[in-house]
Amino acid sequence: MPVDRDAPALLPVNMLERVPEDHVVRLVIDTVEAMATPELTARLVPAVRSRRGRRRYDPVMLLTLLAYSYLRGVLPSRAIEDRCRHDVTFRVACGKLVPDHVTIARFRKLACSQDGLMEELFYAVLRVCAAAGLGRLTVVAGDGVKIGANASKEANRTEAGLRKLAAKIMAGAAAGDEPGAAGAGEDLSGGEGLGPGWADPRSRLGRVRACLADFAAQREAAEAARRAQGQAWLDAQAAGQPVTKPPACVAVDAARIGLEQEVARHQALVDEWDRKRAAGEKTGRKPVPVEVSRRVARQRERLDRAEATARAQPAEDEAGEPEPGRKKKKKKKKKKKKKPKPVRNVTDPASALMPVRGGGLKQGYNCQDTAADDRLMLGGFASANASDTVHAARLEAVALKGARVVAGAHADPGHDVAGCHARMCTTKDPGDPGHDVSACHAQMIRAPGVIVFDAGYCSEANLTAEGSVDRLIATGNRLTMGKAAADNPATGPPPQDATATEAMDHKLRTPQGRAAYKRRAPDIEGVHASIKDVIGLRRFSMRGLTLATGEFLLAGLCHNLLLLSRLTRPGAPETSTGSARMPGNYPQLAGPPGPGRTCAAATHRLHLALAGIHQ
Repeated sequence: MPVDRDAPALLPVNMLERVPEDHVVRLVIDTVEAMATPELTARLVPAVRSRRGRRRYDPVMLLTLLAYSYLRGVLPSRAIEDRCRHDVTFRVACGKLVPDHVTIARFRKLACSQDGLMEELFYAVLRVCAAAGLGRLTVVAGDGVKIGANASKEANRTEAGLRKLAAKIMAGAAAGDEPGAAGAGEDLSGGEGLGPGWADPRSRLGRVRACLADFAAQREAAEAARRAQGQAWLDAQAAGQPVTKPPACVAVDAARIGLEQEVARHQALVDEWDRKRAAGEKTGRKPVPVEVSRRVARQRERLDRAEATARAQPAEDEAGEPEPGRKKKKKKKKKKKKKPKPVRNVTDPASALMPVRGGGLKQGYNCQDTAADDRLMLGGFASANASDTVHAARLEAVALKGARVVAGAHADPGHDVAGCHARMCTTKDPGDPGHDVSACHAQMIRAPGVIVFDAGYCSEANLTAEGSVDRLIATGNRLTMGKAAADNPATGPPPQDATATEAMDHKLRTPQGRAAYKRRAPDIEGVHASIKDVIGLRRFSMRGLTLATGEFLLAGLCHNLLLLSRLTRPGAPETSTGSARMPGNYPQLAGPPGPGRTCAAATHRLHLALAGIHQ
């Protein structure tokens, strides 16, 4: 067949007719337009600095374009601009307008930086998905995923390196022609003498100062913690409790506190003797001055020894030599590994080095999220702390908040309980006449049945923490727990004299606990696979903890829209009653039906959910 590229093409007059009625772009357009309340739209409009220039783009259109781009795995702003020129579905999403990449990047930053805006959008989409029949809460899984920051790990500097870099930048500013920069800026942490361009917190020197301030805050917090431990050791010693030698990390602080207390005690004796002498009372022998007190001298010697030991410890660690007084072993010389010094990233001070699976480190964030038993993401946040242990309580709160949104959507008066139950119920025969549909549906969506965590969250505090939801925290890896459950299965509640770890191990060896924990990997790891492989969020586009959290929630929002699009695709199986278990196409959610847009009866549940946002 000959190819004629000059042949005229008769395209539809209506732009929406260029894409099928069941295409996902229609779902995104309808969902975003339904969520775009006047208050939300006003928050998406940047402050007007000048009336000059061209008219701004519709923020609802930009939000639609951004959501559809992430859903299609197109994240760079230049790639989005290119798709708006050549891709039909992108042209439908942007209404044949072509916003440039700078506008797209600025709008994404504005949307993610607004306090609570992206979280509000996320929960609005979550309610839509729940009203359409998603959100089985019998098992809720939580986990973390490491996502790279928009920064290189080679940009990390120690505190000494940061001070050298700051001095270099200050020297360059002083040598330049910047107004007010010459001879200024001796205080690297304050920045009072910097010129207008150099005082910008987004500048390189501003990021260096932020890193130095973080180092100072961390040092003060560590010093306060050591002092508290030293005080606790002294209190135990004063109370007559059996104590051992104070830990090396708090020995200096314990000795310093002991010296301060001894000086204060002796000075109180001297002041009391002077008071009695002035009042004419019987005084007895006058106490010696504080400077010559033997007890104060002993405490001062103890402090000197502790400080000398603390000063010698770093040098000993670096040299790999044995402690003083110990003989050197001649057989094998094992050099002690140098303890890595704390570093901060100059490009993105909020990010941190994260260990990754298979070994190695990468600069990024530890993104925590939770998912329902049908992989519906319930919420999440980004953190610069690489440890999962400290996030268990906050992650549980996020799961409960998302579960309340899901339960509220399922409790809507117009919700199709029978159709939703037929899709969500996991019993062998959900159509059994003896099966209570309402009770089973309420049990699946009322509240989380159990929250499941892997071994990264296992700690004494998390195992013993009180909560409104039952927790299952792995005490080992998958193979060891599976072998223990097969070799030594358990039933009933754990023994009353069992420790927290033993009690959790007992629960994991029960058939119910084993079945619930098996749902963890498919649920939460499936969400992570969708975010990283389908949406393509392996590295954040923006810098800072707030922007990283906003972009992570944007990716989770798009993941939930993907689930909704699969739920609403044509050809869905039918329930036992013969009604469509999944809606056949996407509804028109606002305004009267127009050409190219449908509102089928099969999508009435979704229509009610989205229309309820405006109420």
